[in-house]
Amino acid sequence: MISLLVRFVLLIVVAALFAWMADQPGDLKLRWLGYELETSLMAAAVILAGLILVVWIIWSLLMWLLDRPGAFGGWFKSRRQRKGKQALSSGLIAVASGDSEAAQTHARTAAAIIGDDPMVKLLDAQAAQLRGDNARVRQLFEEMAEQPETRLLGLRGLHTDAVRQSDMTRARALAEEAVRINPKVSWAGKAVLSYQSTSEDWAAISRTIDIQKSASLIDRQAANLKHAVVLTAQAIEAEGKSDEDAYDLALRAHKLDPSLVPAAVIAARHATKAGSLRKAARIIEKTWNLTPHPDLADAYSHVRSGDSALDRLKRIKSLVAKSGGIEGAVALATAAIDALEWKAAREALSAYAHDRPQARICGLMAEIEEGEFGDKGRAREWLARAVRAPRDPAWTADGHISRTWLPVSPVSGELGGFKWKVPVEGIAYEEPEVEVSEDEDVVPGDDAIAITTPETSDEPEEIVEEKVIASRTDEPAEDISAEADEIVEVVEETPVGDAEDTPAPEPEKEATTDSAEQPAGKPEAEPPAPDSESKQKADEPAGPPEPDKADTKAEKTGKSSSGREEATVFARQPDDPGPEADAGRKPEKTWL
Repeated sequence: MISLLVRFVLLIVVAALFAWMADQPGDLKLRWLGYELETSLMAAAVILAGLILVVWIIWSLLMWLLDRPGAFGGWFKSRRQRKGKQALSSGLIAVASGDSEAAQTHARTAAAIIGDDPMVKLLDAQAAQLRGDNARVRQLFEEMAEQPETRLLGLRGLHTDAVRQSDMTRARALAEEAVRINPKVSWAGKAVLSYQSTSEDWAAISRTIDIQKSASLIDRQAANLKHAVVLTAQAIEAEGKSDEDAYDLALRAHKLDPSLVPAAVIAARHATKAGSLRKAARIIEKTWNLTPHPDLADAYSHVRSGDSALDRLKRIKSLVAKSGGIEGAVALATAAIDALEWKAAREALSAYAHDRPQARICGLMAEIEEGEFGDKGRAREWLARAVRAPRDPAWTADGHISRTWLPVSPVSGELGGFKWKVPVEGIAYEEPEVEVSEDEDVVPGDDAIAITTPETSDEPEEIVEEKVIASRTDEPAEDISAEADEIVEVVEETPVGDAEDTPAPEPEKEATTDSAEQPAGKPEAEPPAPDSESKQKADEPAGPPEPDKADTKAEKTGKSSSGREEATVFARQPDDPGPEADAGRKPEKTWL
């Protein structure tokens, strides 16, 4: 816009100059080398302008002709650079897509065209990482680390390689060197802070936090939170050595982060020792309003030593009245149980004892049931619910659960990673519904047994058998007890009319009767194998049982055929051939 305005002003000035010259007529005489030229002033100005234009055109044409070799060379050079950039771009795309061969090919092409360029080396290093050539990767990053413009890039690559090889000492040295070169490099600052936190070098951690704050990597609030964690860790270490230092460090941490529970507990405990009861109470109340925790409730109830259980209960009620929640209910119920105030404890937990209460709620309810009513059954019921109840909150960081607060996560080395929360539980799995046809028997579970009872026959000689087939066919045979092969006789109760005349038979008598029914001199037959039909037929007698023997059997067993059922239950192995093999089984035989 400014250049256009300048051109417009120059055009106006030239036009005004020509108009002025036209208004001021005059003659111009020129004598040179014996020649005399006379013309008007306007014509002389036009001739001069035309002469200047011609000279400028001739000069431009001459310079264009002289610049043609360089122009042709520059065209070829720019064409070559375009090919190199295209190869570089294609190589980066191949690396992102995971094609190691194409990435290596494009890297070689870019190196041949562009030459020693940082982007070419980076592409070559990424292609080498893709194909697993760690030696080549290390060599390229070391070359980059030697050049000032690519030094940070080389250090980061070497740091990543050292972490992959679990060489933490070398990785820490590389990260610290990157921080010295440029404190604003975020990856180096985070890595150095993590290494210092793992080694618990609290003084170095404080300096690193200040460096990150000055470099605008973290804001003021985040820096205060990290400083509070460091001061709390130092206060924990100072306890037992110097109570004054521990108290001072905990107070500083509490001022920086009032929601930090360990700092408030330590500060309140030492304030209580020093006799500052109100100060200790204010510290706990401030933190409780932000993050309720059982340690805070315990410290608040014991602010004044020597108090009775009722006094501690009153103090907890005043604390919970401001901000409660489940932590307040647990604290109030615990104090009420200590004071034997069972009704107050039950009322405190009433809102959280339904649906799926936490394990600690179930434990407290068990204490209430046993302490108030002496009902051990209800207490055991609550304890049984506690086994499968949702987990209680705990100090958790990166999936690691700790009984006490820790300043550094042992998994990731994060400073202040532990939070008071419910640990992550397993993801619920819902079994798919199995469609069962109407004609197919539904098996309730793995341990269920399907029992089929055929119709009862009216013939007195026949005994109705119930075949029991184990549905657990997918388990190995050796896992099933050998006792499943035994034959168990199940006898239903006799009618009321026959109960007076016919006594219940004893198993020994039945066995004796069965032995008497066998031919003389013939040993007792072995139980037929479930998978051998021929052996069963071989053990059978030559003909059907004689009527007198059948009658004798009926008389000795005391069973009548009218309105009476006898059932023998056979428990089978998974390889049992089934009811077909029972065709040749002796109906009068009962094996125990």
